[in-house]
Amino acid sequence: MTGIRHLFWDFDGTLYDSYPAMTASFLRAQKALGARERLPQAEALGYLKRSVYAASCELARRNGLEVGDVMDAFRREHARDAAFAPYEGVGECLRALGEAGIRHYLYTHRDRDAVRRLEADGLWPLFCDAVTREDGFADKPSPDALLALMQRHKVPPQSAAMVGDRDIDILAGQNAGMHTILFDPDGFYQKLSADVRLTSMTQLKALFRGQDA
Repeated sequence: MTGIRHLFWDFDGTLYDSYPAMTASFLRAQKALGARERLPQAEALGYLKRSVYAASCELARRNGLEVGDVMDAFRREHARDAAFAPYEGVGECLRALGEAGIRHYLYTHRDRDAVRRLEADGLWPLFCDAVTREDGFADKPSPDALLALMQRHKVPPQSAAMVGDRDIDILAGQNAGMHTILFDPDGFYQKLSADVRLTSMTQLKALFRGQDA
């Protein structure tokens, strides 16, 4: 992608293969809440791919629960999950692109646990900055966090791309005037419009190094 020098990365489902653990956490949360009408695994995953909030709203709607209580139960359960790792090739991709002059930034709805996980896996030094839930920006697809990061680092939008696995990631990038890269290894968003659609980190690395994926 000619002219792209800054990549803004989503965390869950993009850098880290966290959705199996998130789905398991949500299933445990609805059991802990005593929900009578529970979302089955595949349906829970579908809502979680939109957002934790979307999944929580649906479970709350079906069971007369408070959305905040569902989200709190999910977070308690998910805090126990340590068994998820970066996608295959993430570290190699980040390092190779960094060596080619690409700068990396993190934008996630997750809290600072995302940064701690990157630190634990030796990946955080490859990033210039991060926006997490604690920073208080409006959720994606609002562009506010991306615009703030670009302003902070004097990044023109035409030299930036948002890398994410969900519609809200791509829409946030488009709303910020960026290029967009959809990472969709499971073909979940077949109809979503993005500048580039990829299924592996090898493809992403090749995209910027002029190699065949």
